[in-house]
Amino acid sequence: MADICDRLHGTIVPLLTPFTADGHVDEESLRRLTNHVIKGGVDGVFVMGTTGEFQHLPYEAQRFAVEIVIDEVKDRVLVVAGVTGGSIEETVRNLTATGSMPRPPHAAVIAPLCYHSNRKLPQHMERISAISTLPVLLYNNIGIVERRWKRKDIIPALVGRMATLENIVGIKDSSGNLEYLTQVLAHRSPSFRVFQGDEILILPALQGGAAGAVPSMGNIVPELYAGLYRSFQKGDLEVADTYQQQIIAVRHLYPDLSIITAILKEYLVRQGIIACNRSYIPEDPRIPAAVDLIEDELRSFKGDRLK
Repeated sequence: MADICDRLHGTIVPLLTPFTADGHVDEESLRRLTNHVIKGGVDGVFVMGTTGEFQHLPYEAQRFAVEIVIDEVKDRVLVVAGVTGGSIEETVRNLTATGSMPRPPHAAVIAPLCYHSNRKLPQHMERISAISTLPVLLYNNIGIVERRWKRKDIIPALVGRMATLENIVGIKDSSGNLEYLTQVLAHRSPSFRVFQGDEILILPALQGGAAGAVPSMGNIVPELYAGLYRSFQKGDLEVADTYQQQIIAVRHLYPDLSIITAILKEYLVRQGIIACNRSYIPEDPRIPAAVDLIEDELRSFKGDRLK
């Protein structure tokens, strides 16, 4: 697992899944999007996360998207792929099938609280680790946990226990709770990396020891996130903070976080990167105006302040 951990750092963009007008995965658009983010200087891509609307797609469509991205990346950057199902059985099936692909991703991502409670979670992940041919990252996201568990985030102490398992190599935390993240960061190690999923907290997370970030807005401006990470790595905190403040400024233009995917798709359609803005988010009249504001803000960044 040392090789994967050596590459598991920096900016890993959770790719959108472009659809055709009739709802199928749009291969050409997905290839363009993949190249767009790689050209922006990122370190990896995450296929079939919540930004990719995995929870709405059958595994066959998910696998098709993963295969397209792997083919297009050609090992230029890291590729991680979500395999979370609606049950233990589905997740095991997805993980096994993904691991047996002719060209599998570098790692799989599992959001266990979508189908399993914190109770005996380390034992469950131990079984997952034993059957997996792939390294696995945990995914903590309270926004997609619909079951009535006592807790909707992974208990930090349990993260520590799972971090000792051979195939469990990291966690993405999208809780937006810096106190929670700090508790999780206590369990980081050379063989277990922690990633920030909340864009407005990337710099504080890096300063606390996070290995990188998984930002959805990296689909439209990957260079902002690559710039933040590279500046931090160089020790130039002033420039890193400039990037962070630019990211926060754009994030504040979202009228509602629940429609982020639709906003990003509309932006990318206008840029000619994807062909269709179809998503599983209901139509919302606020989307075009939000994209107008984001375009204006990013135009100013690129024209005057993006360093």
